[in-house]
Amino acid sequence: MLFSRQHRNVGPAIAEFWRWWPGVRPRVEAAIADGTWSDDLIAEVSGRVKAIDRELEWEFAQGTRSGHALVVSAAGAPRLRAVAERWRRAAPPADDRWEYHSTRQPDPASLSAALTVSGHEIKLTELRFACRIDPDRYEVDVLVHHPDFGRLAEPDRMRVAFLALDWLLGEVAVELWVGGVEVSTTLPPRTESGEALSAVVAQLARRLRETSWVLLERAPVGGSPQTAAVRHPLKPVRWPHLDTHLGVVVPYRAAETGLPTEAALAALERLEEQIAAAASGAVLVAHESCAGRRTFHLYAEAGTSPLGPVREVVRGWDQGRVRLRTRYDPGWQAIRPLCP
Repeated sequence: MLFSRQHRNVGPAIAEFWRWWPGVRPRVEAAIADGTWSDDLIAEVSGRVKAIDRELEWEFAQGTRSGHALVVSAAGAPRLRAVAERWRRAAPPADDRWEYHSTRQPDPASLSAALTVSGHEIKLTELRFACRIDPDRYEVDVLVHHPDFGRLAEPDRMRVAFLALDWLLGEVAVELWVGGVEVSTTLPPRTESGEALSAVVAQLARRLRETSWVLLERAPVGGSPQTAAVRHPLKPVRWPHLDTHLGVVVPYRAAETGLPTEAALAALERLEEQIAAAASGAVLVAHESCAGRRTFHLYAEAGTSPLGPVREVVRGWDQGRVRLRTRYDPGWQAIRPLCP
């Protein structure tokens, strides 16, 4: 059973949160209605969220289908994506009053408000954006400007920038399509409104289909050439509940380059289909070939076990001994070198 200590520890705190939530809902709704939040209520909500993990962030927001939304977010922390998603999956069904999310949803209307940061009021309507599309990474690099950034320390500027992007685009779109984010105290020569930036990101997203794969080739540096195929965009936020890596290392008959012969390549393609079919609930996200070995990279949810079915599939492989290895990897570090 692929099960981590981290996964076991958050379960009771998540269950306790959802036992507590129905009792506090009326107080939260009253606070939203009259706009008066007591320090005790804020501390109580924070305490319940922080009991799951101290680095999780939370907020109440306008719902997309319900009146209100409760968001508990990993705030970009890779190790917490699966934790936040398990919190969401344990939530009660959405009703007319409440819905629940593990990422910040797009809420462009929030950019018409003001944000108080370290005692300074930042009018979000004064934010301006400059962007550049990187065609190789399929990402948008963004520069964020506000005339009052000069009054803020760098960490506060970055926090305003990321909050604004999350509200403008939604947290998932930011992680999928936004690459570098910088802040500036001076107005760039050419800037865009938030609406224009949203349109740029939407256009970029439309270029790639859900099943897009990208082929990578790497020139040898004192070694054998390497090829790889990866799902694109290769970002864990697409599958936030998958936090356990399964590597399947398959030897093959190699040409002089160390890459598969034509016959071996056909056999590997058949094996890939069988592995993907056997690993129910897991996702094959990449494979790489070099020096007579192909490694298939799959991700599964902690608490599930595709290991047995995959082992059965590879048992009859006749080109060498197949090795399987698993590890808890919520940040997807195992495939980090393959990210375009």
